[in-house]
Amino acid sequence: MFIDWDGARGMTNIEMPRLDRDGLEDRSFGRFGRAWSHIRQNGLLEPLRLVHRHGLGASLGFVQRNIRHMLADRIARKWDRRHGVDTAGSIQLGALNVVGPHRAMGNEAVCTSPRTFDFIMKSLPRDLHNHTFIDIGSGKSRTLLLASHYPFAEIIGVEFARELVDIARSNIERFRDPSQKCRALSVVEADAAAYDFPQVPLVVYFYNPFSKDVFDIVLMNLVSSLERHPRDCFIVYGSSSHRAIDWARPAIRETGIFRELAVPAMPGFLDAVRTIDYAVFQVQAAV
Repeated sequence: MFIDWDGARGMTNIEMPRLDRDGLEDRSFGRFGRAWSHIRQNGLLEPLRLVHRHGLGASLGFVQRNIRHMLADRIARKWDRRHGVDTAGSIQLGALNVVGPHRAMGNEAVCTSPRTFDFIMKSLPRDLHNHTFIDIGSGKSRTLLLASHYPFAEIIGVEFARELVDIARSNIERFRDPSQKCRALSVVEADAAAYDFPQVPLVVYFYNPFSKDVFDIVLMNLVSSLERHPRDCFIVYGSSSHRAIDWARPAIRETGIFRELAVPAMPGFLDAVRTIDYAVFQVQAAV
């Protein structure tokens, strides 16, 4: 069992590793079971001790977050069953085979929810048929599949974990939906810090895939590519944990070539584990 103190939210986080059907460690499974196991190990008074230690407000918030997580995970797995794919879960990277030296800087692989993604897409132009969509840290491919409902020229995932790449490619082969507008989907197995961006108009999507150190490298590579080969480019950055948006947003602004677009606040969709803070940028015409 993994028990940790969540300093940002002031509550104990109870986790027990469990493998999904692909043999990957998925911490979205069995939250009630883990809680009951913790109570059995520590006694029936353990919930009262936790409330006394962390306060009633933090304790209720902890329960609320876990209920929301379980509901969103159930919705995600229902979406997977409907489409015959495997994209749900909170996959840990520790035991996976990765490309490059940045394993320790990567975050767990989680998927963007359909309603969240569609809401973000409303902040982008409707006509994107000349643009290539690139998901940096594409995990099991959920975002790639969601992007295929929009008329992109091509959709590319960049992922450094071999097991996730294999699952994503299998998902792409199986996924069929009458509402798809782009079927040119692929996944590149690569360290994002070493990825060469294609010389076409881009929509580059980040859902907090790694730490600031790696993000800064990827961002500078993108800026260098745009300076060498001027073209249209949007950056979408989303974050639901680690407050990554607080350092990603100023980093993008400080490049001097992107302007931030006005976007509405993200609603609290039931199919999302957490509400995403996000920002959308477009390269300025002078580049």
